[in-house]
Amino acid sequence: MSGQPYIEFEMIQLATFRKSKSGKWQARVSKEGREFSIGTFRTKKEAEIESSKVEERIYYGQTLNDRNMLFEDVANEWLFKHKKSNVKDSTFVQLEMTVRVHILPRFGSHRIMLIRRADIKKWTQEYTNMVDEVGNEKYSFGTRLRHLSVLKSIFHYAVHELEVLEKKPCDRLRVPVKDSVGINTETKYYILDELNALLNYMKEYKHQRYSGYQIYYMLMYFLSQTGVRISEALALRWSDINGNKLTVERQTSRDDHNNVKITTLKNSSSYRTIGLNDELLHELKKFKLKQNEMILGTDHFYKNSDGIIFQNYLGNYLTPSTVRDSIRDYCKKAEIDYKGTHGFRHTHAVLLLESGASIKFVSKRLGHKTIKTTADTYLDITGKIEEDELKKFASYTHN
Repeated sequence: MSGQPYIEFEMIQLATFRKSKSGKWQARVSKEGREFSIGTFRTKKEAEIESSKVEERIYYGQTLNDRNMLFEDVANEWLFKHKKSNVKDSTFVQLEMTVRVHILPRFGSHRIMLIRRADIKKWTQEYTNMVDEVGNEKYSFGTRLRHLSVLKSIFHYAVHELEVLEKKPCDRLRVPVKDSVGINTETKYYILDELNALLNYMKEYKHQRYSGYQIYYMLMYFLSQTGVRISEALALRWSDINGNKLTVERQTSRDDHNNVKITTLKNSSSYRTIGLNDELLHELKKFKLKQNEMILGTDHFYKNSDGIIFQNYLGNYLTPSTVRDSIRDYCKKAEIDYKGTHGFRHTHAVLLLESGASIKFVSKRLGHKTIKTTADTYLDITGKIEEDELKKFASYTHN
């Protein structure tokens, strides 16, 4: 306007962008005469969006942390400052081993800002391709999934807590699988005929020292009828049974010296009360009578001070390794493939679903955190469920 001074506003461009030979865009921002790289992006628009976030932090005087941190430093801070005080000791031990053995050897010496999505995809693929001495997968799908989950948590910490990254290079990255079945190839369970054959064998099996004390028959039968985890079963007490209800509220673990520890459960949904059928209650009653008979009338057979259900003759808690070795040996004698101690939990879930139980009932009974966990694990592994559902549909629509 006439008579008004003309004021020119200067826009200060803090970010610069450069297109690389690969077609991706690199972005850098300036602060106090120094330039910081904020990463590489698929499009210029993505680079502009991320750089604007950094510019905003610079404008408001927020600290830009050291973007040249080594991945090892970030991982150790996540592990010892963030996780150690927030998880159970046993969980921390597993996390520490995963970081030390499987993650740091690959990424530890790299600057965290230079680790790219392609590097992580290559790492996950290499673990997928690893085989043991007989050609089987060295690491199961579930194990590889845990490795990637830990790595994602470290990058999440780098972005949201340390603020040394603007984006996570592993977002929406999945663990590769060798076939289309995916996680369900890891779910081993006994079909009904196999389970019955194994239990019939165990019912007739006579222990050389205490022939009437059929602890492994009772344990296998109990696991297949309740679906509780082996760590939960070994911590159960007779007082946890009230009428036809069983309360699950603790589990066993072992310290570095193999001493038993009674710990809290996996998560809040693991605390549960489930129903017991009449046949199982009858078998438990017989087992308890036999146990008391052995304690009162047999030399060197002692009572457990906690009143646990599955005690050995010395009155001690069973160890998971002993249980695994014993059940593997019994399966071999019964000519049944060994499916692991967790196989009985899977068996219980599959048989429930095949008998027509709802996915919500199964999920609650198993103590899963979400119904999705149950559905992802079980619904696709049994052809009988799909066959029955198709028959229902055909019957409904048949004219």
